[in-house]
Amino acid sequence: MMATTKNGKQPAHRPSRRQHIIDAAVRVFGRNGFAETSIQDIADEAEVVPTAVYYHFDGKEELLELAMRRVFDQLNAVVEAARPESEPGDAEGLLRVIDAVWEWVEQNPDEARLYQVQIASANGNVKVLRDEFEQRHIQRGYDYLPEGNTRGPRAAKARHAAQALAVRTLISTTMLVTALRAEGGPLSQLPPQAVLEAVRSLALRIVAADRKPTTAQR
Repeated sequence: MMATTKNGKQPAHRPSRRQHIIDAAVRVFGRNGFAETSIQDIADEAEVVPTAVYYHFDGKEELLELAMRRVFDQLNAVVEAARPESEPGDAEGLLRVIDAVWEWVEQNPDEARLYQVQIASANGNVKVLRDEFEQRHIQRGYDYLPEGNTRGPRAAKARHAAQALAVRTLISTTMLVTALRAEGGPLSQLPPQAVLEAVRSLALRIVAADRKPTTAQR
């Protein structure tokens, strides 16, 4: 049986308490956002006294960073596990990644809600984490595009610009739509399968559009 203090709260020093408090922070930040969350809120969610939170963490800024790091680490692992080792332009591989991220949202509603709430307003260390995360997947996103034959530096430059836009659109759309359908999100009331099919269809259209020659290539 778990030991408690006189007021029924759990003590600060247990080795597992740190992870328990981060779990609580993920839920509270996802519900309330950063500005409206206090250390007391997180302590109440974790069923510990506020001094237990400060025993492990400097404050809510560090807790938000660690909570978001968990989200990004989980998503990185999900995507890497789903990514096939295949030739460029493998649309089926792209769909497997989309489906895997979709399933992650289903299985991790608290983390998905936190991503939804924090991703647009990230600053400080969280912004650094977000930028690293996006850049990592943007670079890997080029693997989903077909290899093209361009003649001359002008055509190559035009193709690179088109591909960069396609990849950024592909990654941001997939991530934001899947996050927005988390519980309480703007898309949460729509039929899940219909939203998934829309995301899959848009992704395939983006990839297919890259196959078309640019003006410089014609």
